[in-house]
Amino acid sequence: MDQLPVEISQRIRHEARVAGMHDHAPSIEMVERRRLQLWSIMIIVMVAVGLAAIAVSGATDNVKWVTGQPLLLAGGVGALAVGFCVYAVEKEVHLHRLSRLLVDERILSNTMALQIQMNTALFNAGKALNSVMDLDDVLDAILANALDLLEGSGGSVMLLEDQAMLRVVAVRGRGIARDARVRLGESIVGRVAQSREPLLVPQVVSPADIGGVLDSETDIGGAMCVPLVNRGQLLGVLTLLAPKDDAFDEDDLSVLNLFAEPVAAATAKAGLYEAERANVAKLLESDRMKSQFVASVSHELRTPITSIRGAVAASRRTDDPGQREELLDVVDRQSGRLQTMVEEMLTAARMQENSNRSATQQLDLCALVRLTALDSHVAGRPVEIEIPAECSVRAEPEALRRVLTNLIENAHKYGSDPIRVAVQRADDQVVMSVIDRGPGVPPEERERIFERFYRTDPNGTKPGMGLGLAIVRGLVESCGGKVWVEDAPGGGAAFRVSLRASVGSDARSEAVHV
Repeated sequence: MDQLPVEISQRIRHEARVAGMHDHAPSIEMVERRRLQLWSIMIIVMVAVGLAAIAVSGATDNVKWVTGQPLLLAGGVGALAVGFCVYAVEKEVHLHRLSRLLVDERILSNTMALQIQMNTALFNAGKALNSVMDLDDVLDAILANALDLLEGSGGSVMLLEDQAMLRVVAVRGRGIARDARVRLGESIVGRVAQSREPLLVPQVVSPADIGGVLDSETDIGGAMCVPLVNRGQLLGVLTLLAPKDDAFDEDDLSVLNLFAEPVAAATAKAGLYEAERANVAKLLESDRMKSQFVASVSHELRTPITSIRGAVAASRRTDDPGQREELLDVVDRQSGRLQTMVEEMLTAARMQENSNRSATQQLDLCALVRLTALDSHVAGRPVEIEIPAECSVRAEPEALRRVLTNLIENAHKYGSDPIRVAVQRADDQVVMSVIDRGPGVPPEERERIFERFYRTDPNGTKPGMGLGLAIVRGLVESCGGKVWVEDAPGGGAAFRVSLRASVGSDARSEAVHV
């Protein structure tokens, strides 16, 4: 390929010299002018030869010639005419060759210019791929380069989601809906994604053929779609639209196929980058929460340990039996607090290691609520209950008792009185609610409060290690249920636990206040 332009240029210069053109850069227009000059001279010479022949013929009648002179004169005129004709034909042959070479050179130049333009566009696409990691920016840059090169009126990049749906993530041009979705197998785009074969649509395309991606009033010509495949995996579809009354050809489709490669690579690379960035963010957040957890645990453990050591030291210095008994009560309470915190940490660790469901059984949720409320009342945390006479669910008793205890403690810690526990039947589910009159939980934190180590009180003014609600969610899910928080009627937070109801549970409601 590198030698071909040089060879053509040398042949053009040679043919130009032979044809009598000494210009260093002959053109097709110059060849046509040279041809016109040559045949104009040819006509003039032929006319002159014809007139000379007539003159010679007339002169033979009036002039006495030496024997053979008329024949020699006629032969000379004829030889002159034949010689000039041969000259003209030879020049015409070289001009024809020169014209054909110039056409070949122009075609080759146009092809090379298009190739350079395409390489430039691909280079810019690759530059965008390597310089920007944001997927939207990369796809937009590549789509813009493809439209500039192929002179399209618009286009889109659709990526696969949920293994059955394509979504528009990058658009150029008017009338194309961003975030529009098309199912695999439906419309032109869906069929290309399903077959993984490029498709050229030379005729006018209607918006309905694209599958709801285009506005119904958008005027376009033809279209072409190519699948985006990376290492055998379908990632999406690249679509280009031609202007009205225009169409693409097979060469355009081949060029678009070249753009599909960097688009697929960009999608895969950006996807990996996004996943890695999300993973790094998750690790950083986990590290931050663990650091906060260690600080919280250190603070929470220090308080009861300090109290225990102080009570033990004081008991050694006193001989008063009554005071010593009070100090032993302090040791007992604080050691119980330590035991509770250790149990929470062990429970959280077990749930992280083993996500299997607990062995559930049928139990009376209302009886469990009554007993837990009574224990809470004895411990100085009064609870109102509004429950049916009986309501059976499928759950693990100890896990459910722990769930209710943690929710009641959380309501007393972050909410305000009155704290109310309600049980209601909803179809085949039983919903247990723990409701308080506190400030509630902001919507943006309603998912995060169930994460391990997360606390809505980052300053640590409230006791706790950020494990209570995480344990609640783990225990509820191990029983096959779900837990969430929402605004309580009249203000406050309502923590709801939904469990599978057992057949035959009674939904008669009674209000009981403890």
